[in-house]
Amino acid sequence: MLMALLASCKLQSREKEEEKKAEGQATTKTDQLSNCYEYVTQSDTVVLRLLHVGENITGMLVYKFKEKDSNKGTILGSMQGDILLARYKFMSEGTQSERQVAFKKSGNTFTEGYGESVEVNGVTKFKNVDSLDFSSSIKLQEVPCP
Repeated sequence: MLMALLASCKLQSREKEEEKKAEGQATTKTDQLSNCYEYVTQSDTVVLRLLHVGENITGMLVYKFKEKDSNKGTILGSMQGDILLARYKFMSEGTQSERQVAFKKSGNTFTEGYGESVEVNGVTKFKNVDSLDFSSSIKLQEVPCP
């Protein structure tokens, strides 16, 4: 009887270790999720690639609009409710710039927000994040990441 009890305890201990290991792997997967979004027409493209690392979101953002300078750069920010608020560092025509961007998530889409901006220490920021307009017709649809 004592042997059966010891064997049962070892089995339960081993099962708990396996559960903890599985939970750790699941946590790692949910802590680092990649999502990709695109808006593509015959003349315009916007690409947003996101990597979720805990509470932070990093990624890449590319704008290619017809008859406008394209720009490509990195973002670093976080979700505030359904709004992604991030700093966007980008190159355009050989010049590095930085500005704040905001995208509102709705289902499987992100829509960029626009509003009055001010420059603070060389970075363009929104004057009032709470009054941003997210009515743009440019909706970035979720797509499989390459």
